[in-house]
Amino acid sequence: MIFDHIGIFAADQDIGFERLRKILEIKEVSELYTDPIIDVCVRFIYDSSNIKYELVTPLSENSPVAGALRRKANILNHIAYKTKNFDQKVKELRISGAVPLSKPTPAVAFGGQRVVFFLTNMNFIIELIDA
Repeated sequence: MIFDHIGIFAADQDIGFERLRKILEIKEVSELYTDPIIDVCVRFIYDSSNIKYELVTPLSENSPVAGALRRKANILNHIAYKTKNFDQKVKELRISGAVPLSKPTPAVAFGGQRVVFFLTNMNFIIELIDA
């Protein structure tokens, strides 16, 4: 697996971006991706160290992001990795004890490539991206 990004949840893209801009030296910002399948909006932000952050906001009250925001939990939400061996890595994560939080789903922000989220047995979330 190759590191891709750190996912951060916010209630609003503009407010979330302004808050990150006060903390990070932002070098580059992507377009805004709206994904009705996953029920989120995302924007990628690159800091001066070239670390990529995914700012994720809910599209609706039914979005899993909205629930996390209401609970004020998992705001620094996930660490994402790309893999060319998506199906094999899914199996390996399951064998390691990681629990899938979603089914593999095509994601707009990744050109329709499949993504899946796992809760590890160390209580952090991994997003796996089919590369």
